[in-house]
Amino acid sequence: MEYIKREIEEEIEKWLDEREVLAIRGPRQCGKTTLLNRIKEILFSRGIKEANIIYIDFEDNLTRIKFEENPKQFISSYFHSNSNSNEKMYFLFDEVQFIKEAGKKLKLIFDSFTNQKIIITGSSSFDLTSLGKHLVGRVIFFDLFPFSFLEFLRVKGERYEKIYKELKIDLKKPELRKTIFLDELNNLFHEYLAFGAYPRVVIENDMNKKKEILKNLFITYVEKDVVSLYGNNYRDKIVILLKSLSGALGGVIKYEEISQNTGLKYKEIKEILSLLQDTFVISQVKPFHKNISSELRKNPKVYFVDYGLRNYLLGNFENLDFSYLYENFVYNQFNKHYKVNYWRTTTKTEVDFIIQDSKNNLIPVEVKSTAKITRALRSFINAYGEQIKIALIPNTNILEENKIDNCKIFFIPFVYL
Repeated sequence: MEYIKREIEEEIEKWLDEREVLAIRGPRQCGKTTLLNRIKEILFSRGIKEANIIYIDFEDNLTRIKFEENPKQFISSYFHSNSNSNEKMYFLFDEVQFIKEAGKKLKLIFDSFTNQKIIITGSSSFDLTSLGKHLVGRVIFFDLFPFSFLEFLRVKGERYEKIYKELKIDLKKPELRKTIFLDELNNLFHEYLAFGAYPRVVIENDMNKKKEILKNLFITYVEKDVVSLYGNNYRDKIVILLKSLSGALGGVIKYEEISQNTGLKYKEIKEILSLLQDTFVISQVKPFHKNISSELRKNPKVYFVDYGLRNYLLGNFENLDFSYLYENFVYNQFNKHYKVNYWRTTTKTEVDFIIQDSKNNLIPVEVKSTAKITRALRSFINAYGEQIKIALIPNTNILEENKIDNCKIFFIPFVYL
């Protein structure tokens, strides 16, 4: 299979010569091991000897146990076996979430061996983030998700990738460009939303096989990431809650209603939602609030990291209500680069997403199917106008610009994001 370049690859390359540990986080089977192999190729191209690049899979219990017993001795053996022990060694550690007290052990290696570079992967955000406590200032995190829409289009053909890059909106300097290829892109976009973006699913052309891959992926997730890391206690409860969430995509979480539908207690729901976020299955979106008396500030919304997995849980790939998936897509696109919240008042006035950039500017985003500026969007712009320069209304096929006071409103097709 031809390697599909990942968007985070260039950022990782910038850190390969630095001392810091590089930690690649992401869901199971999203391409972390493939990316490690790509990093190995990059190191080869820089003249690093094959003997100096060590790949270790900690899903292998024998290897993991040997490492846990004596990390320093484990690493020393590779330096001693090298004909030139003064040369820098590159350690590619896969699935480090299985290592007990991984943070302590990696800190020990980092402090004990100066002539090494450690690159790790893991599919549990909680376990990898806990590394930061032991490796403060010594670790750089990268998040790898299922294929972005750009990466998906790379699989479909260089032509589509080129068209998308020409159309993609830059929030710093928004420009609207018309295209005769919108229908083509929208057809591919709906395939992307139906079956999701896990690499194996995208590359497979047979629709039935796509569904089978998603089924196996979910089973593997439950057995490997949930049971092995958290025990049997959560197995059935996770399936019950996920099925409930798949049918209520993008809604504000109502704990009492979920409890009635699933039989789960409030505390269990909170714990499982946290677990699902830590293992990159869902994202919880918190409300944006500055006016404590009139704006909601507690209950999150939930979106799925992968659309195909959500549709598998729903048992539906053909007769989809795309309106929920559109909203999920918009969130996923912006969540990779910005802080994203939603806005809702006590009177139930709501804007789908509020994006905050590095300069603390606010960009309200309303997902709509018509060229209409909603009352809710006007309310938010009136309330926070000084911090708002642009607003976005993503939709299927409308491309135009409007204005409210000094705020430019851009209607853009989803495939421009």
